[in-house]
Amino acid sequence: MGTFFSQFAEPHGKTGYLAGWFMSKENKAINKWTIDFLGIQDDEHILEIGFGSGKAMKYVLEQGENLTITGMDPSGVMVYQALRQLNKRLINGQIRLIEGKAENMPHLPQKIDKVLVINNVTFWEAPVGTLENIRSQMNIGGKIALTIRPHEKGASDETSELIGGQLSALLTHAGFNDVEFFLKPTKPNDTVCALGTK
Repeated sequence: MGTFFSQFAEPHGKTGYLAGWFMSKENKAINKWTIDFLGIQDDEHILEIGFGSGKAMKYVLEQGENLTITGMDPSGVMVYQALRQLNKRLINGQIRLIEGKAENMPHLPQKIDKVLVINNVTFWEAPVGTLENIRSQMNIGGKIALTIRPHEKGASDETSELIGGQLSALLTHAGFNDVEFFLKPTKPNDTVCALGTK
């Protein structure tokens, strides 16, 4: 993987700040699209894996009252950016940030109601095991959304549809129910969101 493109998996250093800015700008519309699928309600606990600069968390907080969010990201640069973005919310304990890889997610003190994963499940080393761990910490009826907009060379709208099938299979193998996926027309390729329920 080239130096710049490796930054999208785990941003670090000055190039990491640039990658974080790019991802934040590019992901704004698909963040909202994905979050809207989750139907977030008052008093819920939301987990975001790969939170980047924290922009999606700000939109999540607009969806209800008394929400709490746990975010996990492998990049120290992204944790720092999110800390700056979400400062006041962190002080009152509404948001908890964890630096680490998804497959190393610890046991959380609070059950999870909704899970948000945008453009990073492809970097997970053990996706089914990681999803099983997440599912074990969710409330019954909790929902998960896995979203990807493919960027690799040669990717097309057909690639997005294939990825939708792959994401759905991961969710099914991890024990989620009511699995389905949706496509959103975007450039350069369609964005896909796979949903599952515990």
